[in-house]
Amino acid sequence: MVYKKYIELEKAHLYLIEDGYTLLRFKDKVEFELEDAKEVDNVTYDFVEGKPFVTLLDARSIRSTINHDARKHFATNKKITTIRKAQAIVVNSLHIKLIANFYMNFHKPSNPVKIFSDYNKAKRWL
Repeated sequence: MVYKKYIELEKAHLYLIEDGYTLLRFKDKVEFELEDAKEVDNVTYDFVEGKPFVTLLDARSIRSTINHDARKHFATNKKITTIRKAQAIVVNSLHIKLIANFYMNFHKPSNPVKIFSDYNKAKRWL
């Protein structure tokens, strides 16, 4: 697949699939922290040029963690939350599903968030 933009960060891969549509893939076996979340949001903002967008977060087949501050940042960073229209999180393990549920129910992002086990269903929902 050809992407409009792509960058490999220290702990994630970020893609601009098309205008208004980003894909975030966490790397395996990393501890995702606040500074990593800030970096992802800054690059995302640049990718979408400050315009409304949706995010597909592919968290399949990873054994990583994301700390409280990073989850909170993703849910409350006004620079992003005011333009992010929706998030679809794709998981295939109980560990990551628990993290995703905690993010969705405890941090309560202002945009719609849905968890999927099927990548294609997540894409269609967005």
